Amino acid sequence: MPDRIAVSRIIHTIHATTDIYGCRLLYQHALGGLVFAENYFPAEDRDAALLYVTNHMVEPMAPRDPANLDKPFARMTAKIGQAFHSFEIKVADGKAASQAFRDAGAKTASDYGFFFFVRPESTGGVLLEVCEVPMPNDPYDRRGWGPEVGQGHASGVLRLDHIACVTADVEAALRFFTGSCDGEVVADARTELPQSARRVLVRIGDTHVAFLQPDDTGSGPLGAFLRKQQNGIYALVWQVEDAERAGAHFTDKCQLRLTQEACVSAGFAIEPDDFYGARHEFLVAG
Repeated sequence: MPDRIAVSRIIHTIHATTDIYGCRLLYQHALGGLVFAENYFPAEDRDAALLYVTNHMVEPMAPRDPANLDKPFARMTAKIGQAFHSFEIKVADGKAASQAFRDAGAKTASDYGFFFFVRPESTGGVLLEVCEVPMPNDPYDRRGWGPEVGQGHASGVLRLDHIACVTADVEAALRFFTGSCDGEVVADARTELPQSARRVLVRIGDTHVAFLQPDDTGSGPLGAFLRKQQNGIYALVWQVEDAERAGAHFTDKCQLRLTQEACVSAGFAIEPDDFYGARHEFLVAG
């Protein structure tokens, strides 16, 4: 069996949007996001902001010209709308990882040398970014960095609990993330949130990722998610100090609507339509 590719961390989750300024401000205002870099990538004609919500980096990203479908990011945004786009893993050698994944039958795309993507059909439905180089000016690489740096915001967000992904083929996801990569299964159990499903929790680098396969892919909120154009990431689930305090901050200070419908956790969510299409859920830290 070939050696698995070692993943040191999940670097970030990309949030595709058409309003980079508004999306960035909402992360700052609602979740206490700390912005440390902004950039423009000419090859894809898109803007991005890099920010941390406590221990997890999020990258709001927007095409400058959404109508220019010659550019891959504009095409993707036209396809999935405003939503989570992908998450990115850090590897030691990008070229070796790309070759190993392709040797295992995976399909890659947008290979710029210093980063590339693995297509969803190869990962059980998740669009995956792979990179070997540090993010520009990343506080993670500095002495003294830790999730407590971003704690203390009015939202009371403490840390990312996990990334929740929905798949129609959890075994394919496991073959990639624990077969081609060195992810490890933490739990494999049944769930009823938000519908009957198999839920496999995998540790990938320094982050937990839950893969949910609904029993009935033709109904329920998870089935509805699978039927639409998407890249597999259903929600970011955060731990908070106090649910009532967090909810009051979101509703009173940020004018955001809350819901418990379609949650994959026992907590609550901000209505995705109020957060540029992204679903953020919140659990009380246990």
